[in-house]
Amino acid sequence: MIGIVISGRKEAKKFVSMPEYKKQFKNKLAINAFPGTLNILTDYTPLLKRIDGIEIKGFVKNGKEYGSVKCFPARIGKIKAAIIIPEKSNNEYAEVISKYNLREKLNLKDGDEVKIELIPFIKRRRKYMLECKEDNKKAKIRIYYGNPLNDPLIEGCEEKKGNKVLPSSIVASLIFEGDEKENFNRLIKWVKKKYSIMYPPVLIEYGSLKEWQIEIKWNSN
Repeated sequence: MIGIVISGRKEAKKFVSMPEYKKQFKNKLAINAFPGTLNILTDYTPLLKRIDGIEIKGFVKNGKEYGSVKCFPARIGKIKAAIIIPEKSNNEYAEVISKYNLREKLNLKDGDEVKIELIPFIKRRRKYMLECKEDNKKAKIRIYYGNPLNDPLIEGCEEKKGNKVLPSSIVASLIFEGDEKENFNRLIKWVKKKYSIMYPPVLIEYGSLKEWQIEIKWNSN
């Protein structure tokens, strides 16, 4: 993924420094975040806002509500980072956190191109139970995984009678652009270090961005 470095609104330092966010960045992303973000323009920002990532939960402090933040683990060169999408943000750009001041570390200035590699991560995949009627036949119950674009899969169903959320499953995910086979092999190699594969992989396409999802369990052996 290619992004163009831009200046932001100078608000990130305050929010990234808040202990309620900072602790979650460390626990969920293993990043002790520098108080500030690298702002990048990328065509993928609207899609990333709609795709499920790692959730940093919001909170209320001193009577003010702070929203959740969606995160996508990444690397810039050899530097560990994460793209973050704040729930309440209307920005057209994405933000990147790291333990470093990335502008200084990489000697970046506005207008520079930066290559960001998305890396595998673990997330929850929701399930739904839908009752559908097909061609006036007897209603059937089917189980679908939640579509990451918030549009339940109701293939061949004329009428949706129910929508019950079922227990979610643990999924290894890799969001990418380009060759499916190469990225599938990347994800499998990563999964096999710690997990066992439960069910066949699912490939989801979001236009130029794609995602491999594989349901897994912790490998206790």
